Amino acid sequence: MKRILIPTDFSDNAWAATIYALNFFANVKCTFYLLHSAQIKSSRMSSFSSKLSEVMKENALNDLRHLQERLEKVNANDNHTFEVRLSFHDIEQAVNISVEKNNIDFVVMSTKGATGAKEIFIGSNTTDVINNFKACPMLVIPANATYQNPERLAFPSDLKRMYSNTSIDVIKEFASLNKSKVEVVHFWENAELTQQQQENLDSLRMYLDDVESDFSNLQKRTNKTESINNFINDKQINTLIMLKYQHSFFENLFREAVIQNLGHHIKIPFLIIPA
Repeated sequence: MKRILIPTDFSDNAWAATIYALNFFANVKCTFYLLHSAQIKSSRMSSFSSKLSEVMKENALNDLRHLQERLEKVNANDNHTFEVRLSFHDIEQAVNISVEKNNIDFVVMSTKGATGAKEIFIGSNTTDVINNFKACPMLVIPANATYQNPERLAFPSDLKRMYSNTSIDVIKEFASLNKSKVEVVHFWENAELTQQQQENLDSLRMYLDDVESDFSNLQKRTNKTESINNFINDKQINTLIMLKYQHSFFENLFREAVIQNLGHHIKIPFLIIPA
């Protein structure tokens, strides 16, 4: 049984991410926890009476229950059950608290909510959660994504770090859910691997030996966005896997706004694994 947390603001983007999750985990017994953050900013608290706050709480709970009923109607899957969770913390705290209380295995979240500007790929709420979240893997769904069976997963790496068994186990588990192929791509600065990189590559090959996988080398160019996008298109990638740790390849891409730029070109989810 998997426990999947889905934060929602009841927007079309959040609905699309939820439907994506139901499709992805279609063959897995899951409880989906539908989480809504109804935080009232401290600057506005004084203008709210306790009665009005209770009305807002009840309205939010009703919205969650209606969402649950809607999902149960469109998703006739005996593998799936739903529960609702309402929080008055900000979304970052709400996610962390819910993950801990409900022993969550995966978080599935849209890149942006109802107020997300078209030119922004990842909204501020999702960015806050990604930057400060370390508890479990997170599947981030682009607002313009349509579900595709994840036949090919891309795992970009600079091979400068030895990955833990725990991190690789998540990739293997994720691949096994839909019998996906893992495409490891090494972005190189120098044609020859260092001894450490070669050892890390050998270890990665060994760890992934029992899942279908392939290894590619791609020269790291100035325009990382174009390099990654070309690889995704050439290999027909359905999901991009990123390991998140300090100074990681993912963190560098995020800092350099490559992830934001990619959003204008690709329509596939990101699986972010804390390491």
